[in-house]
Amino acid sequence: MDPDVANFAVVAAIIIGMAASLAAITRWFVRGIQKQSAPPGLPNLLQFEQRFDQLQQSVDAIAVEVERIAEAQRFSAKLLAEQGEAHRLPR
Repeated sequence: MDPDVANFAVVAAIIIGMAASLAAITRWFVRGIQKQSAPPGLPNLLQFEQRFDQLQQSVDAIAVEVERIAEAQRFSAKLLAEQGEAHRLPR
C-alpha cells in the first residue's frame, strides 16, 4: 500500500471520528440545556399568576352573591315574622 494513501486514510478516519465526537457532545449539551428549562407540561409562572388572579376574582364574586342571598333571606324572614305578628294581634 502506498504510504500517502495510508496517511490519507488515517487522517480521514481521525476527521470522521472528531466530527462524530463533536456531534455527540453538541447533542448532549443541547439536551442538557433543554432539561434545565421548564418542562413543557407545567404552566409558566405568568400563566399561574393569571389563573390565581382569576380564581381570586371568582371567589370575590361568589362572596358578594352569597352576601346578597343572605340579605334576601334575612329580609324574607323579617317579612314573615311581621306577617305572623300582624295576623296574631287582631284575633
